[in-house]
Amino acid sequence: MRGILILLVIATVWSSCSSSSESAHFGLAMYYELTSLNSGMSGEILDKEELGFRESIEFFPDSTFIKRRVYPDSTSTAFGKYDSVNSGGNDYLKLYYSDDTYLIQSCGNSLVEHLSILSESEMYNGGYLLCDGPGYYYTRTKK
Repeated sequence: MRGILILLVIATVWSSCSSSSESAHFGLAMYYELTSLNSGMSGEILDKEELGFRESIEFFPDSTFIKRRVYPDSTSTAFGKYDSVNSGGNDYLKLYYSDDTYLIQSCGNSLVEHLSILSESEMYNGGYLLCDGPGYYYTRTKK
C-alpha cells in the first residue's frame, strides 16, 4: 500500500511538470467501492448496507474510468477519462465524463467531477455539498 502512495506522489509531481496526458501513472487498474455517504446538512453517515444501491469506480492505466451504480433491478454505467491534479497541496482525481448522466456528482450541469484523495486507499467526493447534497466516501478494494 505504501508503494501505491509513492506512485501517486510521483504521478502528481510528474503531472505538475507535464502537460501531456496522464496515460499510465498508476500502472494498474484500481477499483474503489462506495463505502459510506455523508447525508449533507444533517451530517448523518450512512454505511453502504443502508443504501439502496452499490456503487464502484474502476480506474485504468490508460486514464479511463468506469463508474457503476447497481440497484436491485437495474445497473447504470458511465465512462470517461481522468487526470490527477494537485491544488493547494491536495491531491485530486478529475473525472471527465463522456456523456451527461445522473451519476456525475457535482452541482450544476458540468461533465466534470473531482475526487479528493484522502489516503492511498480512500477517496471522497463532496461535489454535492455545495448544494446541500451528500458526500461520497470510496475505499479501494479488490474487484
